[in-house]
Amino acid sequence: MNNKAEHKSLSEDRHLFKRISQNEYKALDLLFNKYYDPLCGFGNLFEKDQMIIEEQVSDVFMLLWNKREALTEIENPKSYIYVIAKNLLIKKNKYVKNKHYLDDKKENQLVLKAHPSFEEEVIDQEHQLAYQKAIAQILKEIPKKSREIFEMSRVEGLKYKEISEIMGISPRTVENHIATALRLISKKVATISF
Repeated sequence: MNNKAEHKSLSEDRHLFKRISQNEYKALDLLFNKYYDPLCGFGNLFEKDQMIIEEQVSDVFMLLWNKREALTEIENPKSYIYVIAKNLLIKKNKYVKNKHYLDDKKENQLVLKAHPSFEEEVIDQEHQLAYQKAIAQILKEIPKKSREIFEMSRVEGLKYKEISEIMGISPRTVENHIATALRLISKKVATISF
């Protein structure tokens, strides 16, 4: 693809991301039609099972829709989509390998586990829910760009270089945003009591 065609495709993708961020499902459908087959081909680099590839590639578009408000910040939509696909496939691959290992381990040994009381389980669930709400509130207080970059790194598992390419900023700037988010989170978490 020559420079002119690349620029046109980048411009189209940014426009589709903008439309998706405005709740336009048709734009997601257009993006899906443009990238589904190429992403499935790309998925063969990380996974051999075609059904798993297709499932994870479909999840890419579901994730885009769920995070649509943040899409206007993405400088390079194509890179973003490919990185998400790669990470989903790698994560799935690790999960499947780990599950097989754990299944084999369970077959080879009997694990005896004390069951917590119903009250202990309820208290534990309440603590977890309160903690999740507190973290969600803390994340809302972090500046928008730092929060988005932090979530790309810690939630989506993207590397600093990948985030820098997607956001059109330097890896050092990515590092600074994450440091800012971590500083604010640790300060706020220290004040939470359960």
